[in-house]
Amino acid sequence: MTPLVLLFTLAFLVSVDLRILAPVLPSISASLGSTPGTVGLAMTSYALAYGTGQLVYGPLSDRLSRIAVVRAAGLGFSVCTVLSALAVTTWQFIGARLLAGAFAGAVIPLTLVFIGDTVEYGRRQVVLGRFSAVTSAAMAFSASIGGTVAYLVSWRLMLLAYGLLALIPVGLMWRLDTRDRQGPPAAPARAARFTDFLRDRRARIVYLAVFFEGFLLWGGVTYLGSFATTRYGLNQFSVGLLIALFGVGTMAGGLLMGLIRRRVSENVLAGIGGALMAAGFLVLIPRWPWVAFAGGMLGLGLGFVGLHTTLQLRGTEISSTARGKAFSLFVFNLFTGISIGTAVLGRLVDAGRYEAVFALAGVGLIMIGLGTALRSR
Repeated sequence: MTPLVLLFTLAFLVSVDLRILAPVLPSISASLGSTPGTVGLAMTSYALAYGTGQLVYGPLSDRLSRIAVVRAAGLGFSVCTVLSALAVTTWQFIGARLLAGAFAGAVIPLTLVFIGDTVEYGRRQVVLGRFSAVTSAAMAFSASIGGTVAYLVSWRLMLLAYGLLALIPVGLMWRLDTRDRQGPPAAPARAARFTDFLRDRRARIVYLAVFFEGFLLWGGVTYLGSFATTRYGLNQFSVGLLIALFGVGTMAGGLLMGLIRRRVSENVLAGIGGALMAAGFLVLIPRWPWVAFAGGMLGLGLGFVGLHTTLQLRGTEISSTARGKAFSLFVFNLFTGISIGTAVLGRLVDAGRYEAVFALAGVGLIMIGLGTALRSR
């Protein structure tokens, strides 16, 4: 297998892990004798560790190899995911998820950096779209299968299964020769500092945009399972299938990225993406039937691939000589936003103010999309 195939495979499993808790949050909180808002801290800690790890993984991959860093972290991810499945208290679960997030943080970002190293700019958003289709397929899989397994068997078995499956691509990566790695030479990467990127106005705009995207989008998505259960009285199986439509929308957008980019520019695509995500949240505010929820999930998915791949594209171009370090700040800001957003919006959720969450997310995502559309790379 090629390095990119193995990276895509491991990224699929990490993407399952990233999104798996939303549809099964009620089941986990009931099993551990806690509330959805408290168990949601497991997602907060996961996101915080995931984002903070970028400050290590990015520079380390510039000095060593993208593959070498990913395969070591992949092993840790597998072990800690299994530990999550074995947790018997809320705080054990939160701690295991924090460690899993710290190791998972190497996989998807360094795959994106690897794409930046090996694919020219003109074709890169198409490849990023394909990668988005892979991670979105994982999202759809995690939402539908996660809800089904939790409903019929146990959320513990679900975590245990894909934690062990991750050992397959990780093991195959140890057979790859990383001496002839693609990417920038080590010397310029060592000379680059984080402050160099933060002083760049265009880089700061990208970092801020992805921070608020993470805060609003994923902070809101975290609680969609609880919302659907409360509003529509659905079981976890049905909720999982509905949330899977988010992944279906993103997967469709990713697979059609080549066609889309031949017709519209990256700026227009970003603006449309922000508008579609906003519509996906705002449609949940009126007390319409569950069909509106299904349509909102599709809109969120289609919009996400439009805006986020544009931000990713620009993130991989912040530096060509220290791409891993520069992109690590991109992912750090994204997951810091997710972590803070999950915690802040969780307080509103525990107060029963779902409509306020969706209104905030909808208006904010329109602004991010327009702001990105009005800026060139």
